[in-house]
Amino acid sequence: MTTMTSEAATKPRKWKKVLLSSALGAVVGFAATFGFLHLAENGALGALGFSETVAAVVGMLYVIVGLAIGVGLARPKAGAAFLNVEDAEEIEEQRPMLGYSAATMFAFGAALAIAALGGPGGIFAPAAALATTIGLLVIGVVLSLVSNRYQDELMRALGHEAGAMALGLVGLFGGGWALAAHLGFANGPAPLDWLTMFWSLTMVAAFIVVGKRGMLMPR
Repeated sequence: MTTMTSEAATKPRKWKKVLLSSALGAVVGFAATFGFLHLAENGALGALGFSETVAAVVGMLYVIVGLAIGVGLARPKAGAAFLNVEDAEEIEEQRPMLGYSAATMFAFGAALAIAALGGPGGIFAPAAALATTIGLLVIGVVLSLVSNRYQDELMRALGHEAGAMALGLVGLFGGGWALAAHLGFANGPAPLDWLTMFWSLTMVAAFIVVGKRGMLMPR
Protein backbone atom coordinates (compact mmCIF):
# COMPACT_ATOMS: atom_id res chain seq x y z
CA MET A 1 0.00 0.00 0.00
CA THR A 2 2.81 2.36 0.94
CA THR A 3 4.66 1.51 -2.27
CA MET A 4 1.58 2.21 -4.39
CA THR A 5 1.04 5.53 -2.61
CA SER A 6 4.68 6.47 -3.17
CA GLU A 7 4.48 5.62 -6.88
CA ALA A 8 1.25 7.61 -7.25
CA ALA A 9 2.91 10.63 -5.66
CA THR A 10 5.97 10.29 -7.89
CA LYS A 11 4.08 10.22 -11.20
CA PRO A 12 2.93 13.87 -11.09
CA ARG A 13 6.52 14.96 -10.36
CA LYS A 14 7.79 12.95 -13.31
CA TRP A 15 5.25 14.47 -15.69
CA LYS A 16 6.08 17.95 -14.38
CA LYS A 17 9.69 17.20 -15.26
CA VAL A 18 8.64 16.16 -18.78
CA LEU A 19 6.62 19.35 -19.22
CA LEU A 20 9.49 21.46 -17.88
CA SER A 21 12.12 19.86 -20.11
CA SER A 22 9.81 19.98 -23.14
CA ALA A 23 9.02 23.65 -22.55
CA LEU A 24 12.69 24.46 -22.02
CA GLY A 25 13.68 22.60 -25.18
CA ALA A 26 10.95 24.32 -27.19
CA VAL A 27 11.99 27.76 -25.97
CA VAL A 28 15.69 27.18 -26.65
CA GLY A 29 14.99 25.63 -30.06
CA PHE A 30 12.61 28.41 -31.05
CA ALA A 31 14.96 31.15 -29.87
CA ALA A 32 17.93 29.64 -31.70
CA THR A 33 15.94 29.07 -34.89
CA PHE A 34 14.42 32.55 -34.76
CA GLY A 35 17.82 34.12 -34.22
CA PHE A 36 19.34 32.17 -37.09
CA LEU A 37 16.52 33.03 -39.48
CA HIS A 38 16.76 36.69 -38.48
CA LEU A 39 20.49 36.70 -39.30
CA ALA A 40 19.81 34.88 -42.57
CA GLU A 41 17.15 37.37 -43.62
CA ASN A 42 19.50 40.27 -42.88
CA GLY A 43 22.19 38.74 -45.06
CA ALA A 44 24.61 38.27 -42.15
CA LEU A 45 25.03 34.60 -43.12
CA GLY A 46 25.35 35.20 -46.83
CA ALA A 47 22.81 34.57 -49.56
CA LEU A 48 21.26 31.34 -48.32
CA GLY A 49 18.69 29.44 -50.31
CA PHE A 50 15.94 27.25 -48.90
CA SER A 51 18.07 24.08 -48.88
CA GLU A 52 20.95 25.82 -47.11
CA THR A 53 18.64 27.34 -44.51
CA VAL A 54 16.94 24.04 -43.67
CA ALA A 55 20.25 22.19 -43.49
CA ALA A 56 21.76 24.81 -41.20
CA VAL A 57 18.73 24.70 -38.88
CA VAL A 58 18.88 20.88 -38.67
CA GLY A 59 22.61 21.05 -37.94
CA MET A 60 21.97 23.68 -35.30
CA LEU A 61 19.41 21.43 -33.59
CA TYR A 62 22.04 18.68 -33.37
CA VAL A 63 24.43 21.19 -31.80
CA ILE A 64 21.79 22.29 -29.28
CA VAL A 65 21.08 18.70 -28.24
CA GLY A 66 24.79 18.04 -27.82
CA LEU A 67 25.22 21.19 -25.74
CA ALA A 68 22.17 20.34 -23.59
CA ILE A 69 23.62 16.93 -22.74
CA GLY A 70 26.97 18.58 -22.06
CA VAL A 71 25.35 21.00 -19.62
CA GLY A 72 23.65 18.07 -17.90
CA LEU A 73 27.01 16.33 -17.53
CA ALA A 74 28.70 19.44 -16.20
CA ARG A 75 25.86 20.01 -13.71
CA PRO A 76 24.39 16.58 -12.91
CA LYS A 77 21.84 17.91 -10.42
CA ALA A 78 20.55 20.43 -12.93
CA GLY A 79 20.79 17.84 -15.72
CA ALA A 80 18.58 15.46 -13.78
CA ALA A 81 15.86 18.12 -13.96
CA PHE A 82 15.65 18.16 -17.76
CA LEU A 83 17.30 14.96 -18.99
CA ASN A 84 15.25 11.75 -18.96
CA VAL A 85 17.18 10.07 -16.12
CA GLU A 86 16.29 8.90 -12.63
CA ASP A 87 18.66 11.22 -10.80
CA ALA A 88 22.09 12.84 -10.85
CA GLU A 89 23.73 9.53 -9.90
CA GLU A 90 22.54 7.96 -13.16
CA ILE A 91 24.17 10.80 -15.08
CA GLU A 92 27.41 10.15 -13.22
CA GLU A 93 27.19 6.44 -14.01
CA GLN A 94 26.62 7.09 -17.71
CA ARG A 95 29.05 10.01 -17.96
CA PRO A 96 31.47 8.39 -20.47
CA MET A 97 28.75 7.24 -22.87
CA LEU A 98 26.76 10.47 -22.58
CA GLY A 99 29.88 12.59 -22.94
CA TYR A 100 31.00 10.93 -26.16
CA SER A 101 27.43 10.92 -27.49
CA ALA A 102 27.05 14.64 -26.79
CA ALA A 103 30.35 15.39 -28.54
CA THR A 104 29.27 13.24 -31.48
CA MET A 105 26.00 15.13 -31.83
CA PHE A 106 27.85 18.44 -31.67
CA ALA A 107 30.41 17.40 -34.30
CA PHE A 108 27.83 16.05 -36.75
CA GLY A 109 25.57 19.06 -36.29
CA ALA A 110 28.41 21.53 -36.75
CA ALA A 111 29.52 19.63 -39.87
CA LEU A 112 26.11 19.98 -41.53
CA ALA A 113 25.76 23.64 -40.52
CA ILE A 114 29.19 24.55 -41.87
CA ALA A 115 28.50 22.65 -45.10
CA ALA A 116 25.28 24.64 -45.48
CA LEU A 117 27.05 27.95 -44.87
CA GLY A 118 29.90 27.09 -47.22
CA GLY A 119 28.04 26.72 -50.48
CA PRO A 120 27.54 29.37 -53.18
CA GLY A 121 26.75 32.64 -51.45
CA GLY A 122 27.71 31.30 -48.02
CA ILE A 123 30.02 32.92 -45.49
CA PHE A 124 32.69 30.21 -45.64
CA ALA A 125 35.02 29.59 -48.55
CA PRO A 126 34.09 26.27 -50.24
CA ALA A 127 37.54 24.73 -49.72
CA ALA A 128 37.60 25.68 -46.04
CA ALA A 129 34.03 24.46 -45.55
CA LEU A 130 34.85 21.13 -47.22
CA ALA A 131 37.97 20.55 -45.12
CA THR A 132 36.22 21.54 -41.87
CA THR A 133 33.14 19.45 -42.62
CA ILE A 134 35.20 16.36 -43.43
CA GLY A 135 37.29 16.89 -40.31
CA LEU A 136 34.20 17.17 -38.11
CA LEU A 137 32.64 14.09 -39.69
CA VAL A 138 35.80 12.07 -39.02
CA ILE A 139 35.84 13.30 -35.43
CA GLY A 140 32.15 12.41 -35.07
CA VAL A 141 32.67 8.90 -36.40
CA VAL A 142 35.63 8.30 -34.08
CA LEU A 143 33.70 9.61 -31.07
CA SER A 144 30.74 7.43 -32.02
CA LEU A 145 32.96 4.35 -32.12
CA VAL A 146 34.45 5.20 -28.74
CA SER A 147 30.97 5.79 -27.30
CA ASN A 148 29.95 2.35 -28.53
CA ARG A 149 32.46 0.79 -26.13
CA TYR A 150 30.52 2.16 -23.16
CA GLN A 151 27.10 1.04 -24.39
CA ASP A 152 25.36 -2.10 -23.20
CA GLU A 153 23.70 -4.61 -25.52
CA LEU A 154 20.36 -2.81 -25.37
CA MET A 155 21.85 0.52 -26.42
CA ARG A 156 23.77 -1.11 -29.26
CA ALA A 157 20.61 -2.88 -30.43
CA LEU A 158 18.72 0.42 -30.36
CA GLY A 159 21.47 2.06 -32.39
CA HIS A 160 21.40 -0.67 -35.03
CA GLU A 161 17.61 -0.57 -35.23
CA ALA A 162 17.58 3.22 -35.52
CA GLY A 163 20.23 3.10 -38.23
CA ALA A 164 18.27 0.57 -40.26
CA MET A 165 15.06 2.57 -39.87
CA ALA A 166 16.82 5.81 -40.83
CA LEU A 167 18.12 4.17 -44.01
CA GLY A 168 14.60 3.03 -44.82
CA LEU A 169 13.14 6.48 -44.18
CA VAL A 170 15.74 8.13 -46.39
CA GLY A 171 14.97 5.63 -49.10
CA LEU A 172 11.23 6.23 -48.71
CA PHE A 173 11.23 10.03 -48.61
CA GLY A 174 14.34 10.70 -50.65
CA GLY A 175 13.54 8.00 -53.17
CA GLY A 176 9.95 9.17 -53.43
CA TRP A 177 11.10 12.74 -53.96
CA ALA A 178 13.60 11.67 -56.62
CA LEU A 179 10.93 9.57 -58.37
CA ALA A 180 8.48 12.49 -58.40
CA ALA A 181 11.21 14.70 -59.84
CA HIS A 182 12.09 12.11 -62.48
CA LEU A 183 8.46 11.97 -63.59
CA GLY A 184 8.23 15.75 -63.73
CA PHE A 185 5.99 16.28 -60.71
CA ALA A 186 8.55 18.16 -58.62
CA ASN A 187 12.00 19.68 -58.63
CA GLY A 188 14.66 17.14 -57.72
CA PRO A 189 16.41 17.20 -54.34
CA ALA A 190 19.63 19.21 -54.27
CA PRO A 191 22.81 17.49 -53.00
CA LEU A 192 22.47 19.31 -49.69
CA ASP A 193 18.87 18.11 -49.37
CA TRP A 194 20.13 14.52 -49.26
CA LEU A 195 22.48 15.37 -46.39
CA THR A 196 19.65 17.10 -44.55
CA MET A 197 17.44 14.03 -45.00
CA PHE A 198 20.15 11.77 -43.60
CA TRP A 199 20.62 13.97 -40.52
CA SER A 200 16.96 14.74 -39.81
CA LEU A 201 15.55 11.28 -40.52
CA THR A 202 18.24 9.68 -38.38
CA MET A 203 17.01 11.75 -35.44
CA VAL A 204 13.39 10.88 -36.26
CA ALA A 205 14.26 7.18 -36.42
CA ALA A 206 16.03 7.38 -33.06
CA PHE A 207 12.94 8.88 -31.42
CA ILE A 208 10.68 6.25 -32.99
CA VAL A 209 12.86 3.34 -31.89
CA VAL A 210 13.33 4.67 -28.36
CA GLY A 211 9.60 5.43 -28.11
CA LYS A 212 8.69 1.89 -29.20
CA ARG A 213 10.75 0.55 -26.31
CA GLY A 214 8.94 2.84 -23.87
CA MET A 215 12.13 4.73 -23.09
CA LEU A 216 10.55 8.14 -23.66
CA MET A 217 8.32 7.70 -20.63
CA PRO A 218 9.26 10.01 -17.72
CA ARG A 219 11.71 8.54 -15.28
